[in-house]
Amino acid sequence: TNDGAYVLKDDFARIDSYYNMAQTRAVDYPDYIENFEECKYRAAYCCWVQDRQAGDNNGNCNTPYDTNCEDADPGDNTDLCYVDMENAPGSARVAGGYAIFPDDTEGDIHCHGLAWGNDVGLDDVYKGNNLFYVAMYDHLYQRGYVRNVPGAPMCGCAEQMPIVSRADCTEMDITQTVRYSWVNQQLSVRALNVNVDFNACNGANNNNNDLEAYYERLKDEGRADEEELKAL
Repeated sequence: TNDGAYVLKDDFARIDSYYNMAQTRAVDYPDYIENFEECKYRAAYCCWVQDRQAGDNNGNCNTPYDTNCEDADPGDNTDLCYVDMENAPGSARVAGGYAIFPDDTEGDIHCHGLAWGNDVGLDDVYKGNNLFYVAMYDHLYQRGYVRNVPGAPMCGCAEQMPIVSRADCTEMDITQTVRYSWVNQQLSVRALNVNVDFNACNGANNNNNDLEAYYERLKDEGRADEEELKAL
């Protein structure tokens, strides 16, 4: 608001501090929450329909907030096809039903996701870091994107989310130093330090910053299979 009572960068300053931690240690993936319990395709994404932060070159929220940010839109990067409410009844508050959006009737919407391989690699171990970056730091804190597609989670496993034409994608570049110890004929390994960088995904066929193309790359590397790619 104009009096400064609600400014996301002030209210959510802790996110910035937590971002520093997310670059140096593992963040728990919230698989205790229904939205992220299983993720059978090892992919998750978020979709937002409103922008509530001005001055960040993302979305069309502007100042003064009371007149130019009341119903602002995020940067549009996809087409919303439909929502199958049976996929996430906890978010939909109904057992089933469809919401269909033909001919771009949904307005501006922004979706962004992540995926990890089937080999329990570092992208699996640190997927909680990537989810925090995508959902909380990059889009809420940095861009001010909020509000879910009605009838669907704001963020969740891919199989629970709205059906969209595409989503942006973030992958991690992870380096870590480990110490190997051999004591009493037993080998132990301890991570001494970790550095996590967040970057736009490098996808198959030079199609970057695209979740489906990144998943195709996982398939090409043997870290996902063809059926999973088709289902995603």
